[in-house]
Amino acid sequence: MVMVTEMHLRESEGGRERFNYRGMHRYLITLFIAKAGAVIPDREFVLSLLSSLRKASSEHGFDVYAYCIMPDRLVMIVRGKTEVSDMKQFLSAFRVFSSAGHAARGEVLWARKYRERVLRKTEVTRDVAEGVFRLPVTLGLVVPPGKYEFQGSFVVPSMTQRSPRARTPRKAGRHFPPRRDKPIT
Repeated sequence: MVMVTEMHLRESEGGRERFNYRGMHRYLITLFIAKAGAVIPDREFVLSLLSSLRKASSEHGFDVYAYCIMPDRLVMIVRGKTEVSDMKQFLSAFRVFSSAGHAARGEVLWARKYRERVLRKTEVTRDVAEGVFRLPVTLGLVVPPGKYEFQGSFVVPSMTQRSPRARTPRKAGRHFPPRRDKPIT
């Protein structure tokens, strides 16, 4: 079932309307580690991040379609489940939950600023997720795609596996039809 929602805009001081980050929208979000050159330490820490992400997404009405935890950042695709789902509140809660141990030591885990992009209705979530899942290969963390341990989806367990319907990568500026291998006769 496809749900169509309207973007709710609010008026800002200059008379222009601004996006309010509430509703059933999809977002591509990148959070960076606060210290330059800092590294997410180990598997146990990654598991605690995932637990915090699960808790925040559950409490604030978001689905996590894709996540990839890399040494210096977290990249994720999330979608609000209801018209009152608020991305900024969800992200704030996640940052608080995941930073609890660091805050107790007087440290900051996440950089104050982050990157977010509202996905357009024409963008296919699986295609954007494939880009997220290719990041460890692009950054040289792993060689074979799909073999990175700290990526996945809370909604679609097989999201990290390339589907037969998935689009093949396109070369810059040119559109090629999907490759179809013909059997040798």
